[in-house]
Amino acid sequence: MKKTILLFILLHTFGYADTIGGEVSLGVFNHSPSGQVSYVLPPGNIGTSSDLEDTLGFSETQDIFFKAYLEHPLLFLPNIKLGYTKLSHEGSNDVNLFSWGDIHQFTGNIDNSLALDISDATLYYEALDNWLEVDLGLTLRYLSGNIAVNTSAETEVIDFSTLFPMLYAKGRFNIPSTDVAVQMEANAISYGGLTSYDYEISARYTLTMGLGLEAGYKSLHLDSDELSDGLDANVDFSGPFVSAIWDF
Repeated sequence: MKKTILLFILLHTFGYADTIGGEVSLGVFNHSPSGQVSYVLPPGNIGTSSDLEDTLGFSETQDIFFKAYLEHPLLFLPNIKLGYTKLSHEGSNDVNLFSWGDIHQFTGNIDNSLALDISDATLYYEALDNWLEVDLGLTLRYLSGNIAVNTSAETEVIDFSTLFPMLYAKGRFNIPSTDVAVQMEANAISYGGLTSYDYEISARYTLTMGLGLEAGYKSLHLDSDELSDGLDANVDFSGPFVSAIWDF
């Protein structure tokens, strides 16, 4: 009797849920930096609040990102999304009485770099799945990277990494009788010394056999004093993106 009930539940689930499918996309993100960072070490606790553009000399650049979704017919299990975004910047600038970690009151030229890797694993459920699609879930984000500041006399490199959860939501409107859809996707969290969110607003056109193109605007915000001892960051990376998509 128990086996019959279990078989009925499985058949009912497979009969009314989606079949196995998913989506992969690979894109280029043209991002501009803004915001401030500072790096202060004891005993002096002296640091300069450094603007990413005006002090460190960072400017607009392009990096890749990747997303993959896997959806299955088991209604009681969440679907899976994996994501990876790379952000990198290099710059130089002339500074006056600049302090950064063990660099104190430096005047002259500094060469700087930022590397940031963002890896996401998201579990989500489909709340709606027709011409209007709505997904809700939870993202686990691993953020790692480093900031390097070089003067004529010394180099200061800060490595950082952190792992934190985020709320996840996605909404897509498939325009009836067309191959066009518009979408918004977002993650967000705020607790303790960390506030972070990101979002994408985009439009896509499906060409054939699930292959398509997507273009839109991405933005990422990070405000934290917990990335590494002495490092305080309040930064944004925003700009347009394009990606190639395969919906299978």
